[in-house]
Amino acid sequence: ALIMAVDRETIVKEILGGEAEVIGQFQGALSFGYDETLKPLPFDPEGAKRLLEEAGVKPGATIEIDIRGNDATFGEVTQAVAAYLSMVGVNATIRPHETNTLLNDIVPQGKTGAMFQQSWGGWTFDYDNTAYSMYHSGEKWNPYDSDAELDKLLESQRPLTDRAEREVILKQIANYAAERALEMPLYNQNAIF
Repeated sequence: ALIMAVDRETIVKEILGGEAEVIGQFQGALSFGYDETLKPLPFDPEGAKRLLEEAGVKPGATIEIDIRGNDATFGEVTQAVAAYLSMVGVNATIRPHETNTLLNDIVPQGKTGAMFQQSWGGWTFDYDNTAYSMYHSGEKWNPYDSDAELDKLLESQRPLTDRAEREVILKQIANYAAERALEMPLYNQNAIF
């Protein structure tokens, strides 16, 4: 519901000057394991309201978003996200932190609100680099969730040398994470030099 409540296309166009692409998974198209069939959820505030109502979330519910305080662009993005959430009855509080504090003391210790900023450069061009750290039980960037089925998928692809077999599993992981809505995938931002 929260993903559907946010107009990511407008954020990309108006805040990022078109220098990003809306994503439906926490990896870019150049990453090994990228599933081109996994499309972003559409902007649908009425659908989001229905899902929130079905889940028993009352209008006026609150949510906290923890972000890096020195990331001015993402600060603007977060304000837009908070505004969109308010339009479906969810009031977001933005809590900025010094980057090192957020990355070393807040996120790994499980001290965030329900939402927190994550960004990943995908520097290995392999989805495992992101997915294992983000989704496997007990990893630094996953202080909250423990999912035996997801752990099994993540572990099963690591020893494989058959690229095609491994890619199938990585795509399963992307779809599983999207189905569970483990994050609000916003955009893959262009690096401008």
